[in-house]
Amino acid sequence: MDLNPAVMIPLVILVGVGIFYFNYMAVKKRREMFAGFAAQHGWSFVPSNNSLARQWSGTPFQTGDNRRAANVLSGAFNGHQMVAFDYSYQTHSTDSKGNRTTTTHKFGVVVLQLPGALPHLEVTHEGIFGGAVANAFGFRDIQFESDQFNRKFRVKADDERFGHAVVTPRMMELLLARGEIGWRIEGNSLVGWDKGAHNPAEVMNRLSLLQGVVEQVPPYVWTDYAGIDPRQQAPIQQAPIQQAPVPQQQPPGNPQQ
Repeated sequence: MDLNPAVMIPLVILVGVGIFYFNYMAVKKRREMFAGFAAQHGWSFVPSNNSLARQWSGTPFQTGDNRRAANVLSGAFNGHQMVAFDYSYQTHSTDSKGNRTTTTHKFGVVVLQLPGALPHLEVTHEGIFGGAVANAFGFRDIQFESDQFNRKFRVKADDERFGHAVVTPRMMELLLARGEIGWRIEGNSLVGWDKGAHNPAEVMNRLSLLQGVVEQVPPYVWTDYAGIDPRQQAPIQQAPIQQAPVPQQQPPGNPQQ
């Protein structure tokens, strides 16, 4: 049965308007939710700050296009400067008929500012085949004394000795208990991320996890690699901040033996 264009055209327009309105209301509701969440904790909130999409490297950044950071929270969390935001980017593909498809990839990102810059270290979950198969294909990661940890997590570091110094038995115990997100030490930032949009409860849980990671770093690591003793630093007051943590270069010089 042929459909009358006089009927179809208004119908298509109506559907398009409905989709636009639904998306608009969803974005508005999410923005209001995070604005209220920020106010409850004395944090600052901005609807978007796309400069954050260029501030860090590695997953999930520096891939795709139309990179955006939205619903940005910043402030102090238990003595650490923090920033949390919705991150998204787009990729494109074309099928055999020339039809182009755009996919939007979404992540929840949380970042704690470290008391000093440390070497690069990344902890992520192993793939579905585990580390043994990945290593067979040349994707090497650092191995630890816990087989359970090695099966569940992949650890990469520019300095393997630094990796072993940070990922102690107590750190492994923490991550095995609640290591639900990937995280990376990048300069003076501890960056955590996971696929999909996060909610306020997840933001708090993930910030708490990153705080636990920081607390498990042995004091000598800060002294040897960053030249500081965080135990002697004054705690950050619970007050909003305007700027996100900015990664710093690792100070020159070899760590002590």
